[in-house]
Amino acid sequence: MPYRRRSARDRARRELGQNFLVDRGVVRRLVDLLDPVPRPVVELGAGSGAITRELVGSGRRVTAVELDPHWASSLRATFPEVRVIRCDMLDFRFPAAEHAVIGNLPFGITTSVTRRLLTEKTWSEAVLLVQWDVARKRAEGGNQLNAQWSPWYEFQSCGRIPARSFRPTPAVDGGILKLRRRSRPLVPLDEQRRYQRFVEAVFTGRGRGLTEIVRNVTGYRVRNLPALPRDLSAEGWARLYTGTT
Repeated sequence: MPYRRRSARDRARRELGQNFLVDRGVVRRLVDLLDPVPRPVVELGAGSGAITRELVGSGRRVTAVELDPHWASSLRATFPEVRVIRCDMLDFRFPAAEHAVIGNLPFGITTSVTRRLLTEKTWSEAVLLVQWDVARKRAEGGNQLNAQWSPWYEFQSCGRIPARSFRPTPAVDGGILKLRRRSRPLVPLDEQRRYQRFVEAVFTGRGRGLTEIVRNVTGYRVRNLPALPRDLSAEGWARLYTGTT
C-alpha cells in the first residue's frame, strides 16, 4: 500500500511546507545556542540533515525525527550513528532521560508543536526555528499561552533569519525561539492545572481593565495592577495567582 498522509497536521505540512535550511551559518548558530553540556539531543523535522550533520560534528548523541520516508531513509544511510525515528513529530514519544530539543519546524504547525513540547517533562532546553512573528510574539509574552506556561519556562527570541536562508524560499522570514525550563519554578508544578485555569479565567473574564476583571473572577480587589492581562510579567502572574487563590 502506498504511503498516505493521514491527518490535518500532515496536510498543513504539505500546504505550508517545511523549508529546508541552506545557510550553514544559521545551522551553526542554532547548534551553538544549545548548552555546551553534551546531553542527548532530539531533532524534530530533520529533513535533509543539515542540522543533523552539525549536531553529529559537535559530538552529541542524536535522535532524528522525520515523517517523510525518503528523508528518513536518507538520514539513516548518511548518519549511521544517529537514531532515526520515522513519525509525525506531534506523535513522537520523547525520551524519559534528560535531553535537549532542536528543530526547523514547519511554519504551519509551530503552535501545535510548541504546545506539545510544553507538556513534556524531560527536556531542559529547546532551540526552534519558527516563523519570525511567532518567535517575536512568544518572547515578548502578553498572550495566554505564555502566561499559562511562564512559571515553568522562559521564552527567548534569538534573532531573525531571512527567507533566503531556506529552500524553497518562504514568503516570510524565520526566527529562532529558545525555550528553557526554569530551575526554580515561579509556581509549584503540582498547581499547574489550577494555575492555568486561573490564567484562562482572567484572560477571558469580563471587566474594564485588569483590576475589575480580577475582582470579578476572584472576588479580590488587587491594587497596582497594569491595565490589561497582556501587560503582566511572568513574575506578576505568579504573584497575582498566589495572592488571590
